Amino acid sequence: MGKIIAFAVVLLCTPVLLADRQHVVADDKMDFSALKSFSISEGRATTTRPELSNTLIFQHIADAIRKQLAGKGLTETPDRSDVIVGFTIGQDRPNGPSTTFDQGTLMIDITTRAGNTLIWHGVYTDDKSTPAKVADKLSCRVQKLLPAYPPTQKRK
Repeated sequence: MGKIIAFAVVLLCTPVLLADRQHVVADDKMDFSALKSFSISEGRATTTRPELSNTLIFQHIADAIRKQLAGKGLTETPDRSDVIVGFTIGQDRPNGPSTTFDQGTLMIDITTRAGNTLIWHGVYTDDKSTPAKVADKLSCRVQKLLPAYPPTQKRK
């Protein structure tokens, strides 16, 4: 009986576990320990949904990024920072004459100021929530992505 209950719990939880996906990739040649300062560029939305495409949501995400990076010892500087952090939210899909919101995406890119080179890219995707639920969870999504920054250096 206990095995049947455990199996039922796994089956019920599987859609919840599969609803969110995250992926991070980093430049393995970059010395992340040399990076000490950051600035945040203006966020943008790739959706027309008002729940996601507004300046208050952008501010919440920027604040969450600031908190995470400051907690890692980086300092925000508006001029001449080592890296620039940009982010994009939402994702609409064309569907005939209209568009369909089929996944909430948060994408964070970190580029070097000096060479304008992408050194870190994180994507969090939620394809089971409504735009309003995605908007409510965006700060938490930042907290799930940025622990992977800086990436752990691989031993040679």
